[in-house]
Amino acid sequence: MSTLLFLHDADVLPGPVGALTLLADDLDIDVPRHPGFGTPMDDTAQEWDSVADLAQHYLSGPVTDLTNSPLHLAGAGFGGWIALEMAVRAPHLFASLTLVSPYGVKLSGPTEPDFADILLLDPTEIVELGWADPTACHDLRMPGFPTGLTDTEYEQTFADRAALSRYAWKPFLHDPRLRRWLHLATMPTLVIAGTHDRLVPPRHSAALADLLPSARFVELPHAGHYPYLERPDEFHRLLRSFLIGEAP
Repeated sequence: MSTLLFLHDADVLPGPVGALTLLADDLDIDVPRHPGFGTPMDDTAQEWDSVADLAQHYLSGPVTDLTNSPLHLAGAGFGGWIALEMAVRAPHLFASLTLVSPYGVKLSGPTEPDFADILLLDPTEIVELGWADPTACHDLRMPGFPTGLTDTEYEQTFADRAALSRYAWKPFLHDPRLRRWLHLATMPTLVIAGTHDRLVPPRHSAALADLLPSARFVELPHAGHYPYLERPDEFHRLLRSFLIGEAP
């Protein structure tokens, strides 16, 4: 059976949530937690200050344990940025690449923002900008959201934010060197964006797909920045079709 290595966005709960639970019927799903976001490697990761560090970590550790079967790589948002860094470094390892509204590549001018400032927005604003239907938000955890977190969970949300800031604050949510190496990501690639995503506008994901050698871009209707959470059935059908060749 093929394996899907899926790298979550920064604020998504650990594990196979949303559409990933559906994909587990056809694929072995591996959903690691990024070092710095509540893992045994958090102390080691205190010295890391770039997404390239995370990419190298996955390529030198977890990925080496998953290469006995066809390995598909996917990432959403912040995880999509990590996946891109991995794909240009080791394209031979991955049967395919799926990106869901990824950060990581700046396409506009130096003074024009490509992404919403997720490190300054409060949770309510992130939900408003990130969901087509904010009242349906689930499976996210940020400082102050949701209400009723335990002390331990609350402390972890602040630790997650500190790690995200360390990896992504400067340059903000992108690696200025990454764009020049996108041509190396030659594996079949699917870029997915929700039509209502206002954290990473769909036009950015579409333009990124144009820069990748073998990419197809798809907009998922009635979804925001987290389509695999907000529209799990539709996302499952789309990704399943791409990964195993079954038409929706």
